[in-house]
Amino acid sequence: MIDFYAGMVPTADELLALAPGYVVQGSSQAITSSVTLADSAIVVPVAGLSVVDLSARYTSLAGGIRWAWRSTGTVTLAARDIMSAGQAATTTAGTANIDYVRWRQIATIGEEQTSAHYDVASTQLIRERLLVDGVGTIIFQFAQASSNASATTLNAASYATVSQVRQL
Repeated sequence: MIDFYAGMVPTADELLALAPGYVVQGSSQAITSSVTLADSAIVVPVAGLSVVDLSARYTSLAGGIRWAWRSTGTVTLAARDIMSAGQAATTTAGTANIDYVRWRQIATIGEEQTSAHYDVASTQLIRERLLVDGVGTIIFQFAQASSNASATTLNAASYATVSQVRQL
């Protein structure tokens, strides 16, 4: 984020720095019979104080999902807000039991989360907002919550946006 003063002519790079960035999971990625976290294609560059907003969509036929973030360089986490399905699965199509929605705020980037699903084979959503600082990257990782021969798939529609912010 930059501060503009009266009469100042911003450069193209300064104006570009004001626009949020976008990273997408270009193609669906499946994990079968494994609870070991694997990197996704959602690799977010960090250059200073930034807010990352993740919208990850996954399909689980039986194994659920496990996820965390991995950081490189000097990236540190100030806050992590999570919204996702909780631990219990239901078998009633279209049921959205509020008992099984997770709303969490934690302060570690690598803490693993696990989730079942509301409906088998339905697309589920993970939303996260992270406040990070430093220089490097953060990488969204996922696997199955419990090893199962039916794949857990991170869908191609998953994405993250990143915006630089300044501390007031």
